[in-house]
Amino acid sequence: MMPPSRLLTLDSNVMIAALKKDEPQSDRCVELLKKVPDQFLLIEPSIFYQEVCGTLARRIGLEPADEARRLLDRIISPDRIIQCDKPFCLSAYRLCYEYDLYAIDALYLRAALDCNAILVSMDKRDFVDHVKSKSSSLETYTPPQFPY
Repeated sequence: MMPPSRLLTLDSNVMIAALKKDEPQSDRCVELLKKVPDQFLLIEPSIFYQEVCGTLARRIGLEPADEARRLLDRIISPDRIIQCDKPFCLSAYRLCYEYDLYAIDALYLRAALDCNAILVSMDKRDFVDHVKSKSSSLETYTPPQFPY
């Protein structure tokens, strides 16, 4: 019998690295994504689509961005997308101060905290290390550190 899936919040940079395949740690990001949805279910703030698809559109083109959107639609259940509405954003901005985070990173952290999800980002210095220094209860990793 398979163990129940755990929740996982990926910073958009993890998905971008997996899809571009020429980024540092691309292979590790692909390995991590292969664990979705059998071992992990993604839970993401709604900005995830814009960050992933918009970045790919700018860097590579519209066709890869459209392919990424279709992939995201397959691997993220609509009920696991957290709307970045006013209440959610108001609950997240304080995290910028508490954790010394960029505004967008606080949205990913808020999603992970609210859902008790594991948080993974490629940004070790300005995101993962800041969260780890302030929160002992939230599992936070870079892709190479991801132990699962």
